[in-house]
Amino acid sequence: MTTANGNPPQSRNATTVEINPHHAQIERRLYRAARSAAQKALMTYGDDDERAQLEAALSIGAAAEYLGRAVIAFHDPLLLAKPDSLPSQIMLSRANTSDALDPAALRTVDLTFVWKILATLRPMFAPHTTVRDKGRLPSLVNRVMWNRNAAAHMALVEKTDLEEAVRALVTIVESLHPLGSSSEDDFWPADLMPTVALLKDKNSEAAALSYEAKLTNAKARLANLLIGMSSSDAERIQTALEARDIPTLVLARHRDVDQPCPACGRGGTAVYLVLESDPEHEGYEETRGGSFVDYGWSRLLNFHALAFHCPVCGLDLETEELGFAAIPIELDEDYEAIEVPDWEPDEDYLRGR
Repeated sequence: MTTANGNPPQSRNATTVEINPHHAQIERRLYRAARSAAQKALMTYGDDDERAQLEAALSIGAAAEYLGRAVIAFHDPLLLAKPDSLPSQIMLSRANTSDALDPAALRTVDLTFVWKILATLRPMFAPHTTVRDKGRLPSLVNRVMWNRNAAAHMALVEKTDLEEAVRALVTIVESLHPLGSSSEDDFWPADLMPTVALLKDKNSEAAALSYEAKLTNAKARLANLLIGMSSSDAERIQTALEARDIPTLVLARHRDVDQPCPACGRGGTAVYLVLESDPEHEGYEETRGGSFVDYGWSRLLNFHALAFHCPVCGLDLETEELGFAAIPIELDEDYEAIEVPDWEPDEDYLRGR
């Protein structure tokens, strides 16, 4: 039996991939895009640079949307076609035998409808689209998209909200897996798993999250710098970077202490604020000749860590993050000799009392 054009009819039981290989490509393309955007978000959201934070907010929103659409495409790409766009329905249906999509003509459902479809297809995802606690808490989807919209439309981002959004993204990723033959572990690379674990822990400290994010970002930055270099060239570049002088904090008194970098293992610098105590007199001691030796004045010095800088990978840490890097917050006390302090004799001193 043949059809009017002489070709054998397609079986209704044939898989989508057999009828139109592009369907599988849609799902895979969306999944790869989601994974790339999510990884970028986790590597940049802890950066203090405003441009990096804006990129992180945009990446968080893109990752959630791409992954949501990938799940829908895995079930049936036709669900993504806009209902009033016949060309789009044909392109995303089994009727598309040309294996091609026209970006200029393709129209898909808006994001609100994507979340509605997912809430039906994935029961674990449904709670993330609704407002909880009688409207006092936004859904995880809203946390993600509010940050994305503020960054996309007004170039606005707030670091605390950004952390909540990236936490929400991690939970959304967990709820949308497994996807086909991919598990959540396939979505995140091994070097990001410590950050993912911290983000899943609702009690994790902000400093711990910031430290892990900065650590991952610094490692990636150095890896990108050294990509394609031989081991000897990479060593020469790192040695040259290690010798650079990095401007430190402008302080009245500080001490720079060499510390190995927790990200790249090269030599970094921890900056300690020098805190001075009140001057103290060391006293006198009588010699054999009957005279007295004045041991002079000194003062106690305390050292409190303020920051860490690495000239090689660019890792910058603040006080609250240093403990996670095993960098001492305080150093052993020290003393320094000083001149006789300026003071005015009081009445008891003048009267010999």
